[in-house]
Amino acid sequence: MAEFLGGPDPRISTVAYITASDGAMDSAEPASVDRFPEYLACGSEIDRSLWDRDSLIADIDLEYHNFDNPAAAWEDPERAFRLQQPVLDATLRILADAGVDPLVLVSGRGFHLVWGIPRDSRAFRRLVCLGRVPEGLAARYACARSPSGLKLDPRLGRAFAGFGQLMEFLFQRVFESSRMVCEVPLQPAAIEVGPGAHGREIVSFDLSEYGDSLHTRHIRLPFSLYLKPRRFEWKLGAPGVDRLMPIFEIPLDGMTPQQAIKSARDPKEVSALARRTCMRIPDARASMENLLDEYEGSELAAFHKRFNQELPDKLGFPIPPVRAPDVPCLKWTFDHPNDWLLRPGALQHVTRVLSAFDWSAPSITQLVSACYMSDYDWGETWARLEPTSRALFYVRLFAGMIATGTDELIDMNCVSHQEKGYCAVPDCRSNLADLQKILLRRRFI
Repeated sequence: MAEFLGGPDPRISTVAYITASDGAMDSAEPASVDRFPEYLACGSEIDRSLWDRDSLIADIDLEYHNFDNPAAAWEDPERAFRLQQPVLDATLRILADAGVDPLVLVSGRGFHLVWGIPRDSRAFRRLVCLGRVPEGLAARYACARSPSGLKLDPRLGRAFAGFGQLMEFLFQRVFESSRMVCEVPLQPAAIEVGPGAHGREIVSFDLSEYGDSLHTRHIRLPFSLYLKPRRFEWKLGAPGVDRLMPIFEIPLDGMTPQQAIKSARDPKEVSALARRTCMRIPDARASMENLLDEYEGSELAAFHKRFNQELPDKLGFPIPPVRAPDVPCLKWTFDHPNDWLLRPGALQHVTRVLSAFDWSAPSITQLVSACYMSDYDWGETWARLEPTSRALFYVRLFAGMIATGTDELIDMNCVSHQEKGYCAVPDCRSNLADLQKILLRRRFI
């Protein structure tokens, strides 16, 4: 665990902070790494910050989601991991072709693929040049953001933003490679889909962390307890949660996912695995150059370049009054932005509809950002999240998928919108399929 923190001993690690949780809360407060022994002793789930003093830590988060049964991955882990196998295989194959050999961790419902890009490397400098950090986020990075009073280096913030663009490219590559053999939809975040035999279920190549501030994101330590089922005690009851645990975060270490599922639930096997494995985060400075070369020659990179060039220097207010197209489900989202406009699926819908009406991606970003910065009783939402960077990331993500054809627009119709739980205006006279046809037609012009 100390190796994963960036050193042979937690006291000389490179991590900015750690967190501990009992599993029942969505967030945990950053704490000094000095508290590591205390957190171990009390049986907490322990995370490390993605923020590191020596490297940009890369993390790919693959997960199974079932929106109708949140506990499905723990109740039938063999099925949940089998559904992810084509996506994991495609991801590892594409990374291997570039020379990236990540550390693969197995969680309670998916995988984390982790590697590092040292800050003294050429690959890191290239990521710095790619990334754009909105003014509001830059201001947050300039304040003390760790328990020891560290500020986040602006170059690290830009590299993280640039890496987010690279991850959008990698998702599109993985999607193209695995979509024909994946039994359930593959999505870039927790985006609802229509129901199948097992409910509304997806595999998520979860890019959401790259829409957040770097200093707010963390990743579970290998060999830590995995306590997320406790969040669903309201549904499962205490005895139901107890039946699912213990579960530990472990490295895949040459096992099949089925073997890992068994090992992760056996404390003796977890201890034996910890004694024989090294958990240092791999250094991928050289191989990242290959991945960056592929990205920079891609259609998506050209879209990102145009997007960044056309984006205003300042997002949000002030902007001239604008009138969104008269589509009832779109109007509902903007009339009830809290919490509709916080959902990735709703942001995808907004981006699709406005794109069909010839709105540019930067214009959509500006509108969403201005809405976030208006008074809609957001409460503490923007204390942790940064509104302009969130708008920028999600609109760029979904507009980029439309531009490259990765978004096949299959579910851009009224029936699918209802099945996903997003149609709040029944019996309206709009037809989303007409807008779908407009976007599909443009691909052949």
